[in-house]
Amino acid sequence: MQLTQSEKVKVAIGAIVGAVLGAGTVWTLMQSAPEEPTDEPPKPISAKEILTFTGTAAALIKGLVDFRRRL
Repeated sequence: MQLTQSEKVKVAIGAIVGAVLGAGTVWTLMQSAPEEPTDEPPKPISAKEILTFTGTAAALIKGLVDFRRRL
């Protein structure tokens, strides 16, 4: 597969962005949450929180697709 110079640059930028995002994700997941001494059980995740998270993820993906199309 032959790539033009422009395509090689785009692939390199994508690889760097992916590596940085992956490293940031790993770092975030490795951080432990501070333990708060409490006797009450943790609050369950609500449907509203799931919908908010899903909407945020969808907006991020849409933004990335729009960004990719402009390249």
